[in-house]
Amino acid sequence: MSRRRQAVLALIAITAFTALAACSRAQEASAPAEEPIRTVEVADVTEGVLDEGVTLSGKVKGHIEVPILPKASGRIESIAVAVGSRVRPGDLLIQLETKDVIAQVHQAEAALRAAEAGRESAEAQTTTQILGAEQAVKQAEEGVLQAEKGLAAAENARDLAKKNAERLRTLFENGLASQVELEQAENQLKQAEAGLQQAKSAHENAKKALEVATENLKIARERVAVKAANAQVEQARAGLEAARRLLENMRVTAPVGGTVASLPVSVGDMVSPQVVVATIVDMNPAIVTVDVPEQAYRSVAVGDPVTVAVSGERFQGKVSKKDLTPNPQTKAYRVEIEVPNPEGKLVSGLSADVTFAPKGAKKTLLIPAEAYMASAKGGEGHVMVYEDGIVRERKVTVGRMTTNYVEVTSGLKAGEKVVIKGQYLLKDGDPVKLQGSEGEEDQKAGGGKT
Repeated sequence: MSRRRQAVLALIAITAFTALAACSRAQEASAPAEEPIRTVEVADVTEGVLDEGVTLSGKVKGHIEVPILPKASGRIESIAVAVGSRVRPGDLLIQLETKDVIAQVHQAEAALRAAEAGRESAEAQTTTQILGAEQAVKQAEEGVLQAEKGLAAAENARDLAKKNAERLRTLFENGLASQVELEQAENQLKQAEAGLQQAKSAHENAKKALEVATENLKIARERVAVKAANAQVEQARAGLEAARRLLENMRVTAPVGGTVASLPVSVGDMVSPQVVVATIVDMNPAIVTVDVPEQAYRSVAVGDPVTVAVSGERFQGKVSKKDLTPNPQTKAYRVEIEVPNPEGKLVSGLSADVTFAPKGAKKTLLIPAEAYMASAKGGEGHVMVYEDGIVRERKVTVGRMTTNYVEVTSGLKAGEKVVIKGQYLLKDGDPVKLQGSEGEEDQKAGGGKT
C-alpha cells in the first residue's frame, strides 16, 4: 500500500472518530438533566380572625390537675404506677408499710371483745339487781299493809279505851263507880294512846321502806352499769374502725381518673399527709389560664372563641370560665380557656399566647404571609399546595393582609397545606419532601417523580 493511500485512510478514520464524538456530545447535550427532589416547609390553612384583638400571656394546665397527698404517715413499700400511667378512680398508686398498723387492728379487735364480755357481765348483774329490787318492793308493800292494819287496830283500841274512861268518870261522879275503877280505865286509855303512836310510827317506817325499795328498783331498771358497758363497747368499736381506716389509708389511691404526671417519691421514702407523692392530670381538654386586665375585661365573655399559640403552633379554644372578682394583688381577672387536646400536644406548665378576637369579628381562611405569591393583578396570586409528596400550583383570591397572615377568599379550604419555604423554585407537579422527614415523605416524593 502506498504512503498516499495510507494517509487517506488515516484521515478518513480521524474524521469518522471526530464525527462520532461530536454526535455523542450532541446527544448528551440534548438529554434533560435529572433535577433533585427539593425539601420544603409547609403550614396549614386555618380558620381564624385576621384582626389581632387582645393578646395576653397564659399558662397551660389540665382540666383535671390533682396533687395526691397520703392520708397517713409511713414508709413506702411499693409503687404501683409510673409517670404516664393511665389510672381510674380508686386505682392503687402507692402502698405504705402496714405491719405496725395490722398490730393496732388486732389490738383493737381484742379490746372490742373484752368490752363486749364486760357488757354481758353487766347485763347479768343488772338483771339480778332488778329481781332483788322487785322482791324488796313487794316485801315493803306487804309491810305497809301490815302497818296500816296495826294502825287501824290501835285506833280502835284507843277509841274504846277513851269511851270506857269517859263512862267510868260519869259513873264516879254519880257515885256509881269507885276511884280504883276510874284510875284503871284512865290507865288503859293511856296505854291505848301509846299503842296508837307506835302503830303510826311503824306505818311511817313501812312507807319509807317502800319508797326506798321503789327508788332502788327504778335505779336498777335504768341499767346504769349496762349503759356504761355499752359505752365502752362503742368506744372499743370506734377504736377498731379507726385502726381499720388507718390500714386502708396505707393504700394511696387515685381520687380521679387521668394520667400520672409526676411521681416524686421512691420505695423506702417516708411520707406524710403534708407530702405530695403524685400528681394526676387529664389534658383533654387542656385549660389555659390568663389574667385579663381591667381595661380588657368587658371584651371577654364565656363562650368566646380564642386563638392559643404554644411553641409556634396555633390552637383554637373558647372561654370556659371568667372570674367576677379580681386578684387582690394584681387587680386582674382570672379567665380560663378550654382547648381540645386529643393528640396531647399541650402539656401542663407550657407558656401560651392567648388572643381574644375583637367583638363581631368573623372567621376567614388564613395562610401565612410567606406562602402567598402575588401576581400583577391586585387581589389575585398563587400558592403551592402540598399533596402526598408533590406540589400543585393553585390560584387564589385574597382579601386583607397583615405582616403575618393573608386572608384567602377563594381557592383553598381549611386543613390543606401550603408551602411557606422553597415555593419559588417549584412548578406544578414537582415532587418534594417535607423538612425534617426522611422516611415516608421521601418515598412519596420518589413515587411522584416516576
